[in-house]
Amino acid sequence: MKKCWGLALAVMLMFSTPAFADTVFEGRIVPDEAVSMRAPFGGVLKRMDLRAGSVISVGDPVAEIATTRVMATEDGVVTGVFAEAGDSAEQTVLYLAPVSKFTISATISKAYSSPETKYVTIGETVYIRCTKDGSHKAIGKITAVDDSAYTVETVAGELYMEETVNIYRSKDYNSKTCIGSGKVSRTSVIPVSGTGSILRMRVEDGEEVERGQTLFETVEGDIDALAAMEATLRSTVSGIVAEVSVSGGQKVTKGDTLFTCYPNGTLIIEFDIPQDFLSDVKIGQAIQVYFDFEEQKTPIPGTVTDVSYVSESSEEGTPVYKGYVSFENTGDIREGMNVYVSIAEEANR
Repeated sequence: MKKCWGLALAVMLMFSTPAFADTVFEGRIVPDEAVSMRAPFGGVLKRMDLRAGSVISVGDPVAEIATTRVMATEDGVVTGVFAEAGDSAEQTVLYLAPVSKFTISATISKAYSSPETKYVTIGETVYIRCTKDGSHKAIGKITAVDDSAYTVETVAGELYMEETVNIYRSKDYNSKTCIGSGKVSRTSVIPVSGTGSILRMRVEDGEEVERGQTLFETVEGDIDALAAMEATLRSTVSGIVAEVSVSGGQKVTKGDTLFTCYPNGTLIIEFDIPQDFLSDVKIGQAIQVYFDFEEQKTPIPGTVTDVSYVSESSEEGTPVYKGYVSFENTGDIREGMNVYVSIAEEANR
């Protein structure tokens, strides 16, 4: 053998091949370059399903971000939807036409003169009749009270705009239960918006909704056009998880690193080159790779792709440089494995 050091002699004894005429270097399997998956939008992580060392494929679920649900404030009908998933929620996303068609601004000034009729409470069911001829009737609920003034919203019946009505506590419109009068107006549709960006729409134009029903869900920040519109985040890479940067319950913003991964097919060999052997290693040189597998009979071919220009010190204090080799992964080779790089004697001449 022309040159050797360290464990080279022990390595050569392992192989009944022409390796006796080769230069042998110790090395290890390392990732060529890690890639990161970043949060496509912001929010609080409900969970993170990864851990370092896990094998992951494109499309695998990795985490879930909690959404903000924008809900209907009352029963009604969705009238006009002006946004879709991916749009900003800061604008008017939709309008909600309340079931209550009419609103009555009333006072107790014309109520029957008794202590009971001079006091009203929010939530009371009342009975409404027009003052003109009594032909227009409705049922309503008191929704707001401000001293002697109060507001009634109808839940059934038909009235005319701008007409004057009397309001009663009894179904038979007994004058002794009259708690005031007021003027009818059309209940305004409610514009609904939110914060951040819309991840999912939950209703359609013309759909009837109930109070507390989810209209749409939002997340923080802008959403890129190519981002999946779902709260479950799925891996965009395949490989081995190198590091998980976040955990469940943590708040993230768009662009934050969720995890880094060593993509499939990016493992390389890093090997040590003592200064005295530096001239024996050349970029583009064909080499053979041996593992500590007892069953390995045939070396794996590889190619030297790079040699560092910056040295490190060995245990003996002599300069050591790094060489790098690309090779074909047979499927059972993993990051961190020890290998031996063999350069044929003929290649050094």
